[in-house]
Amino acid sequence: MSEILSKGPERFRQLVKNENFRRITRYKGDYIVRQEHEVTEVYWSAAAQFMLLHTALNGKTLSLGDYYIEDNFFGEIEFFSGNLCSFDVVATATTELVVIPKERFSEILLQDATIAFWMNHRMANMYQSSMNIAIERSLYPLKFNIVKDIVNRCTTESRSLSHVYMYQEAQRFGCTDRAYTRIIHELIKEGLVKKGEDNSSIIPVNLDRLVDYLNQCQQ
Repeated sequence: MSEILSKGPERFRQLVKNENFRRITRYKGDYIVRQEHEVTEVYWSAAAQFMLLHTALNGKTLSLGDYYIEDNFFGEIEFFSGNLCSFDVVATATTELVVIPKERFSEILLQDATIAFWMNHRMANMYQSSMNIAIERSLYPLKFNIVKDIVNRCTTESRSLSHVYMYQEAQRFGCTDRAYTRIIHELIKEGLVKKGEDNSSIIPVNLDRLVDYLNQCQQ
């Protein structure tokens, strides 16, 4: 399987290079796709940095973070489902997009099983990751989710980025600024974290104790 998965992106990059697809540029703050809008084309980027947001009917916004991902598609989920887009995807840095018409995208997947297999594997991983986040944020308290996020940032090699402003961090957990700030102050008082020199980033003081707290919550 690993051989197929490694060949998938290589073959797709070569296909993009050989075909005369339209290309567009999105700058910081521009929408790539918009929630509740129809996606009429599939977009691909060799490297994209973007923010993923969902706004509920009550006006509350949940942010799933600021990501840097290579070989990334936008609109492929809606291509398969036929539904409107569930999220706002906003560029957080200049991003070059290759625009692939739906008809041509269908042909690519039908003609090249390696690319199709790679894409299905990628979507399955995204689905499981999103479901894990949704389940944990529904079943565990806010403090648990904030602590786990801090621990993950320090123990993984992912280039998922934190937001600069406090209200944006609160959006990531679907809570108010006040609730997020209260948890951070509580963690600082307990000697588990501290604020960085920029006064906005959160730095672990005792990673082992943070991990112990997560383990206790899961028992």
